[in-house]
Amino acid sequence: MAGKLQDKVAIVTGGGQGLGFGMAQAFADEGAKLVLTGRVQEKLDAKAETLRAQGAEVLAIAGDVGKRSTAKDTVAKTLAAFGRLDILVNNAQTLFPHKPLHETDDDQLEAAIQSGLFGTIYFMQEAYPALAKQGGSIINFGSLLGVTGGVGCGAYAAAKEGIRGVSRVAARDWGQDNIRVNTICPGALSETFLSFFEKNPDQKPIYESQTALKRFADPVDDLGRLAVFLAGDDCFLTGQTLHCDGGQLMH
Repeated sequence: MAGKLQDKVAIVTGGGQGLGFGMAQAFADEGAKLVLTGRVQEKLDAKAETLRAQGAEVLAIAGDVGKRSTAKDTVAKTLAAFGRLDILVNNAQTLFPHKPLHETDDDQLEAAIQSGLFGTIYFMQEAYPALAKQGGSIINFGSLLGVTGGVGCGAYAAAKEGIRGVSRVAARDWGQDNIRVNTICPGALSETFLSFFEKNPDQKPIYESQTALKRFADPVDDLGRLAVFLAGDDCFLTGQTLHCDGGQLMH
């Protein structure tokens, strides 16, 4: 039986680790052809081999998503290899320790906004002509910390709320081209989260208690399945923010 994304082509930024790789695995299970981007070629190559073992065709392209040239190069190589583009997942985001807003410097602001907001816009703009040919899906990533205003994450929140804003604009602009644009705010067990809990084991039950389902989303089975739905032909949602967090935020 053909998968829900059979022969569709997906670019996943930040696909060499964590949540990006989890979604790539879910896409591979449904028959998608994949393009992974990230900063480190060796890491991407290793993850690409794992996906190939699942039966997927995979292209791994290293680059800095905060540079428009990376978006141009990735889309061009995707079209050269596969002839089309159906799905874009903008997951990449530079992270750094939280600081009070009055201590946040220009380097931190630039790193967060360039990689998150600008990177998302660059990839959306470069992918648009290919997506407009047959329609498709763009999945961008926001954050609960942007929606609620997390302590000490001003630069990160600014990037993530900017992404949500531009996603709604793109959904309006590109709906006539049958391009759907949605945002996920994940509450999933990323590598950053796992590392934090290893260092602070007492915090895990506290965080889990804040969710209605008393657990975090799995990158493949929960977050990945949501991404598969948003990317698939059965989805009629656009311009929406979906909180894949087990009921941490309800509104």
